[in-house]
Amino acid sequence: MRKQFFVLGCLIIFMLSGCIPPSAIAPVSPAKKEPAELPAQMKESNLVTISYKITDHLLENLSTELNKEQIILVASFVDVKHLERSSNFGRVMAECITSRLAQKGYMVVEIKLRDALYIKEQAGEFLLSRRVRAISDTHNAQAVVVGTYARAKEDLYISARLVQASDARIISTWDFKLPLSDNLKAMFYSPISDGDPFSLKKN
Repeated sequence: MRKQFFVLGCLIIFMLSGCIPPSAIAPVSPAKKEPAELPAQMKESNLVTISYKITDHLLENLSTELNKEQIILVASFVDVKHLERSSNFGRVMAECITSRLAQKGYMVVEIKLRDALYIKEQAGEFLLSRRVRAISDTHNAQAVVVGTYARAKEDLYISARLVQASDARIISTWDFKLPLSDNLKAMFYSPISDGDPFSLKKN
């Protein structure tokens, strides 16, 4: 009798195990740290929409709260290989991020520099240049929005950061990539326009 119950129990377990889908017992693979993919509706290189999304993401993921009564500086995004260079793309990103921050109620000053925004240390880390830090002190700025980009064959990789002005600590960041459309490529061919090498535009 016991033998019959044992056989019956094994049969039930075998039948139940066949009902479990393979995905339910598959091992979980570690998360991959890759640049974020933008939603489909944002992949047409609409830089206004994209820059607004960047701004919202940076504000929503702050590690330190910002004061709306203190200034935030916004710098043109620069080429990661040539930190002293920007482009129409880099300047448009800064313009739109400045607008979005102003819409959100923040005091904003846009930085327009020909000199490098960053200096590169031996360890390979990028730090804000002395000139940017001096501007931060002059305006008693609490933070600086900076960004770099790198062109690949088919994509543009972008890193946006919100940096605390007092100690250069990164308080929010977002890395993502865009498909390199013909419209986007055209924004990298125009040389930096002539004019005052250092100017400020306040909103």
